[in-house]
Amino acid sequence: MAYVALSYVWGNRESKRVIFVEDSPLFVTANLYDAMMALRPPYRCLVIWIDFLCIDQTNDEEKGWQVELMKDIYRQATQVFAWLGVADGDSDHIMDYLNTFGEKAEACGIDSVEGHHLEIWRSLAFQKVADHNLKHPDVVIATENGNLRIIHRRELDSLFYSISGWHQQDNLLPIAGMQRLFTRPWWGRIWVLQEITLPENAELVCGTKRISRRRCSAAINAYAALWMILTQKFLNDAPSFTKYHLAIITRPFHHKPNVMLSSWRIYRYERFPLAALLRATCVGSINLRRHGPHHFESTDPRDKIFALLSLASDREDLRRRDIFPDYTKTCAEVYTAVMTALLQQGHMSLLSGCQTPKLQPSLPSWVPDWSRSATDMLQDVENDHVTLYPKFRASGEERSRSNITIRRMNGSIQGISVVCRVYDEIDAAGSFPGRASSHEVPLSETWSWPKKWLVEILRLTYHKEQFYESFRDRLRAAARTSIAGVGYSRDAKLVRIGDDRFSDAIVLVKNGIQCVTEKHIKLDVQQFLATKAIKRIFQGRTVADTRLNSEIIGKSLGRLPFVTRKGHLVLSSEHVKKGDVVALIKGTQVPFILRRRTSGVYQLVSEAYVDGIMDGEAAEDTKFAPIELV
Repeated sequence: MAYVALSYVWGNRESKRVIFVEDSPLFVTANLYDAMMALRPPYRCLVIWIDFLCIDQTNDEEKGWQVELMKDIYRQATQVFAWLGVADGDSDHIMDYLNTFGEKAEACGIDSVEGHHLEIWRSLAFQKVADHNLKHPDVVIATENGNLRIIHRRELDSLFYSISGWHQQDNLLPIAGMQRLFTRPWWGRIWVLQEITLPENAELVCGTKRISRRRCSAAINAYAALWMILTQKFLNDAPSFTKYHLAIITRPFHHKPNVMLSSWRIYRYERFPLAALLRATCVGSINLRRHGPHHFESTDPRDKIFALLSLASDREDLRRRDIFPDYTKTCAEVYTAVMTALLQQGHMSLLSGCQTPKLQPSLPSWVPDWSRSATDMLQDVENDHVTLYPKFRASGEERSRSNITIRRMNGSIQGISVVCRVYDEIDAAGSFPGRASSHEVPLSETWSWPKKWLVEILRLTYHKEQFYESFRDRLRAAARTSIAGVGYSRDAKLVRIGDDRFSDAIVLVKNGIQCVTEKHIKLDVQQFLATKAIKRIFQGRTVADTRLNSEIIGKSLGRLPFVTRKGHLVLSSEHVKKGDVVALIKGTQVPFILRRRTSGVYQLVSEAYVDGIMDGEAAEDTKFAPIELV
């Protein structure tokens, strides 16, 4: 039988409406009722699959096996309607605009964020004067069926000029309205991902307006590409930015729509393991008030796992490891079993996702809380969402095999053993008495905060006098540690920076010398800045000219600098305490901070940047041995 399927969010469960199923009354949420009324044809029947009506939501056993069938249910549907909700003040206008704009983006072949258009648009954005009369070669791209297609360069250029904001346009992107539409609850639910990924045909519906998945995807891809270009250009040419440009770069609402709308195309060419899917759907910003959550949510935290299993390329391997939808298990049992399986598969780097505090009770320290957003880890991932960059090798060369041993009691996982070297101990932490919140830097402190941050790390270098030979070495170490040894290249790629920010650090220290309170440190700073070679570096430069300034703001959120007993500078979670140990865990790239519980038993606190040992300098001997994590 041919049928369509509905993708929606339940909405407020307290707001109920009554429908009749075979003459029997049934209460449904108001949002589901609105969807049914909007989609109901006036003169014919519609066969539609709706989870609330087709699954007994009170039966955990039925829910478990029905969830496993949902992959086939949505894949075999002739059409899937994604219900965004009823119309509001300007949603009809926004849907009409997206249809028109998306049609143009489709015609230009904008099938992803980083396609052929991105470099072309980037070159247009960085031209001093844009010349509409220049003749550029057309672009040839491969279509989904393997045929070649010609994209007319004039159309691609024209589309960019229409939204760039630099050429007196009168039809710029309606940013505020787009943000309201693309931040509706539907976009943030984890179950929706498979519902929009699997069907061949899907439409998004808002009130009485509709737009195809493909067209909406092209529109949001174009917006995301513009956001990337403006964000990069802002680092080099902030004064030329208008209120329109600033509105775009400060509203990164496109992340979740991008994932949702591009997943169907990606799924047809490449499948991802569960570890990759969890990374893609559990990212976010630590500053939720300003940037909003980017991760996907579920009412039942167990569904953060169960909703992804049908899309996972390693689904069968996980089933052999007893990972399948089972609502008789607690959230802690589900998350612990899943993390154990992923570690056994060799995904040791997922330990970096273990952050404090956890929202779910009873989770072991080595198990990420996937119900919350994992924020701002030291490394990013490539497009496969598995390969880490930039690359570190603090624990030596990575091993492909599993490095863990599982401890069970009565069939329940009690803990794991990892191969580890306890290398050092946290001795002191940086102090910022005027810091109101670690989760944001107020706009009024945009220029003052990075100077305070760098100066405090510089002060920590004096904790162990014998560790540095000169002030230059101290400042280099402080500059590296201030941003965990990574920064952004000119093309906005996260890279290891080594000592590339040293000259930026000189400018910050010169402008922040008033923050230096200790007389002997201030004397060292003054003598260093007085040399002719150093004067030439900061002459004519301001804090606004440095990339280190903005990079510090990002890396300092939720973190503190520390110094170890051996004199290493450390950047790690604000929850790290004096007496915690620096440990190297085999199979991982970065060091970790552990907290002793009993002899040989530790709690994992956080990943860490430890200056001087990020390339295996402390892993060259053979002092690795098993320890237990709980």
